[in-house]
Amino acid sequence: MELILGIGNYGDIYRDTRHNSGFQAIDLFAEDLGIEIRKKDFKSLVGKGKAFGKDVLLLKPLTYVNLSGEALIQAMNFYKIDKEDIIILVDDMDTDPGHIRLKLKGSAGGHNGLKSIIQVLGTDVFKRIRIGIGRPDIPNTADFVLSSPRDKDVYEAWKDGISKATEALEYALKFSFDKAMNLYNR
Repeated sequence: MELILGIGNYGDIYRDTRHNSGFQAIDLFAEDLGIEIRKKDFKSLVGKGKAFGKDVLLLKPLTYVNLSGEALIQAMNFYKIDKEDIIILVDDMDTDPGHIRLKLKGSAGGHNGLKSIIQVLGTDVFKRIRIGIGRPDIPNTADFVLSSPRDKDVYEAWKDGISKATEALEYALKFSFDKAMNLYNR
């Protein structure tokens, strides 16, 4: 079973914010495959289904971004899922809107959701798809990540990046994460 976790904050006020890029990508993925993410379990909204011949477990943590690892580890322990079988969808300030980066390991890069996941896993070696949101011109990054781009072109580029992340996820499940990295990290 593949466990796919989108990092984000639960609630309508966060729905269309940069920090919810992971939630938005997992919602697109679920919609493409006809999987409903509604059940509450593992401190998350959960969906289960099939994707390209594989069983998938989709998680949208209800813990808020900073405690994403708590939801992940509960689901991993219950289903006995290996670290190699998880994929994290996450917003990334070091990548421009409209772009994504697939990685097999790396630091949290200042992202508290990734920091929480690294802490509970005890390693920074896990698959992730980083969705570009760009770096703010303001000192308070919390205001930036908890808002939506105001500029129409930046907004559309950001949404395009979320779509690309979904495509990359589907490609990774069809073929392999390594092949998806080779294709989407160009």
